[in-house]
Amino acid sequence: MDFDLDDAARVTDFYLTLREEPEGGLHIQMMSRTRGHLAGFPAWDHADRDLRHFTHDDIPLGIDDEPFEDADEAWRIVIFAQGNDVFILEGDAPHGELTRRYRIPREQYLAAWDALIREYHPAKSLEDVLGAGDDQPDA
Repeated sequence: MDFDLDDAARVTDFYLTLREEPEGGLHIQMMSRTRGHLAGFPAWDHADRDLRHFTHDDIPLGIDDEPFEDADEAWRIVIFAQGNDVFILEGDAPHGELTRRYRIPREQYLAAWDALIREYHPAKSLEDVLGAGDDQPDA
């Protein structure tokens, strides 16, 4: 990448939320309590449906040699971990400059995704899955 990662704004109040869009239902928004909207996934329609099946392995995160990347005709995002930080780089064209650059503490980035996953894909006990009065013999 043709810029200094030290220039990425450090964000220590990172969180995720879903926002209803006129088209495509709920979309994931990357937010800062002090800065507001940081980045998002405008091409990821109905994200709430996908989150029902999400696990930790599905969190969008790459490494600097193999970053997570997504794009459409008017947007691009690149996300990767380096050291104790996660860099979120976003631009307004699929091959253009990544003008919005943020550095999130890795632990906070992962915790925000874990919280969103738990909200939409809560862990269930075996009794919840099978039902409290199942007639299945114990193994």
